[in-house]
Amino acid sequence: MGDHRDASSASLETAGKLLAAGIPVALQSGFEGYVPKARVVLFEAAVAAANGLTREQALATITIEAARILGQERRVGSLEPGKDGDLVLFDRDPFEYTSHVCGVVIEGRVVAEGCR
Repeated sequence: MGDHRDASSASLETAGKLLAAGIPVALQSGFEGYVPKARVVLFEAAVAAANGLTREQALATITIEAARILGQERRVGSLEPGKDGDLVLFDRDPFEYTSHVCGVVIEGRVVAEGCR
């Protein structure tokens, strides 16, 4: 019958296996309106880091690699002169679910301060 939602071949190691095979990988946060997207995408990256990716590779799946796949790497995805300077500061490891956002910088302007 072939239900396209069948997850019988899903694996937490998929991102690592794809990257090892030379296939670009980016992670997304989902689409549910009630879910805090930034928290979910960090969780997805942390799961990938625990299942085959290095921490640097996992961070890249939600930053520069995602930008490359979308053809936006000249504008976003890493901190470099001439790129949009959006940055989130955490009180601990951003992959740790109990970490808090302590600052947000968008286009070079501080838009939020204080840990939440």
